[in-house]
Amino acid sequence: MRILIAVALGAVLLVGVFAGYTELVERVVYDESVFAIAALVGVFAVLALAAILFVVDKNKKRLNAKELEIKYREQLFGMLVDNTDDIYIMFSPEGFAVEYVSPNIEKLLGVSADDVRHDIRALVDSAVDPSCDPAAEDIECLGEGECLQIDRERIRKNTGERRWYQETLYRESINGVDKYILVLSDRTREGMNSARLEQALAIARSSNEAKSLFLANMSHDIRTPINAIVGMARIAQESGEASEKVESCLHTIMLSSQHLLNLINDVLEMSRIESGQMSLQEERCTLDAIVEGVEAIIRPQAQARGQKMRIDCSRPSHREYTGDELRISQILLNLLSNAVKYTQEGGAIVLDVRELGQASPSYAKIKFTVSDNGMGMPEEFVERIFEPFERSRQASSSKIQGTGLGMSITKALVDAMGGTIEVDSKEGVGSVFCVTLDLRIAVAGEAEQPIDGPASEDEYDYGGKRFLLAEDNELNAEILIELLGLRGAEVEWAENGEEVVRMFAEKPAGYYDAVFMDVMMPIMNGYEAAQAIRASDIGCAHDVAIIALTANAFAEDVKAALDAGMDAHVAKPVDLEDLGRVLCRLCG
Repeated sequence: MRILIAVALGAVLLVGVFAGYTELVERVVYDESVFAIAALVGVFAVLALAAILFVVDKNKKRLNAKELEIKYREQLFGMLVDNTDDIYIMFSPEGFAVEYVSPNIEKLLGVSADDVRHDIRALVDSAVDPSCDPAAEDIECLGEGECLQIDRERIRKNTGERRWYQETLYRESINGVDKYILVLSDRTREGMNSARLEQALAIARSSNEAKSLFLANMSHDIRTPINAIVGMARIAQESGEASEKVESCLHTIMLSSQHLLNLINDVLEMSRIESGQMSLQEERCTLDAIVEGVEAIIRPQAQARGQKMRIDCSRPSHREYTGDELRISQILLNLLSNAVKYTQEGGAIVLDVRELGQASPSYAKIKFTVSDNGMGMPEEFVERIFEPFERSRQASSSKIQGTGLGMSITKALVDAMGGTIEVDSKEGVGSVFCVTLDLRIAVAGEAEQPIDGPASEDEYDYGGKRFLLAEDNELNAEILIELLGLRGAEVEWAENGEEVVRMFAEKPAGYYDAVFMDVMMPIMNGYEAAQAIRASDIGCAHDVAIIALTANAFAEDVKAALDAGMDAHVAKPVDLEDLGRVLCRLCG
């Protein structure tokens, strides 16, 4: 249009110029100055014509370039469409008349592009489930810029192959004219990858479950015979009939059994950590309860070696936190038991607990420091102290028993809690271990979970007490009945969970002082039995103490027992002093 206007203006200008020029020529005879003017006008006219021709040529080239660019884009779009798994269809709202179909539709769906142009309903033939098609009124109600999307399976007509498509229908305005654009995107490969990932995830979960079951069974199956060994040795010791020689042998059996049990615990715990089976439990806890529980276990060991033990937990301003109380206790027990083990008789051990400040408004940074004046460690060993099965040369030469896994487990627990552990040791001087954890400050209303383990140093009086024992292993039942009987207690035995529930229901309220519950039993397991007792309408069903006595000794097993309604968890082989402390806490 601009070119035509320029040509018209140029023509008018030329006509005017030539008209003026003719008139000037006629007057040139009379006036020479007019001739000069006419010459200038002629030159101007030539220049004007040249300018017009230049503009026309330039616009023509620009138009040709745009046409070439449009053809290039169309060719490029066609090439892209031919080499993609997406199908594009454009049709108008009036009668859904198809205006464009990408040429790859026949290759991908086996449907002719001409058939689709003739009638868009030709796509129905390739759909596995035509009922997925959106209704006509839904399409007509689609607003500008909105879209409808469905996932469906289609069949390639020429091969019978099934493919999954994500189909998206857009409504757009092109130069003021409404158009529908349908995009069919092949998602078969993504679907296959997703299916493979789901299958791999299912396999991984199954593998993890198998590992968990294997480790649980290993723990249970190994602890069960150890419980018999320790129990029978304990009965023989307490019978008073053993000679001095036999008493010495029994003492050695007890020590060796405990060492074997520690070895098994460390190996199983390390296996769980390496296989990703370890989990942390968030629960309300107090620093005082953690430290008191640890002290109740470690102080007797230190006193037996004539060691001085000092514990200072008075400095932290916050006393209650939310964290894994069992794991924190395990960290401190590992560090303190090592301090006792590697410190000479008469040495000194210190546990210091401090609050370094708040990492955030909700978290406090707590530092646990365990120090001793024991044998210490050479610098080269400190560098590898957290590696599995590493033991110092002094420990080996001093014949100190250990697995070399305690510090590896401690480091793994600290790392899992997002904390840090530092070591400073000098051979012949002593060692200092510093553990720093960010613990969430407990808020009002959070329930406090009881920690398994010692709660009191008072000796429990078993005399005159009556207990109900659920235990499917006859030998284990016989050992506990005998040991408690020697202390004046009466024990009634049930062989499975169903029987213990029945026996409890048959007796009046308050008949049993506590229920000792094994977990892995036939007919009804210990968790189910505890839940059944708690759910019964017997007067003391909600108050009677139920204590898990089981060879399932992992932290998750403790939580499972508490979740089932039990009050505490004591691992086999059963230590009567530990059991007594739990009974002191629960029954008074």
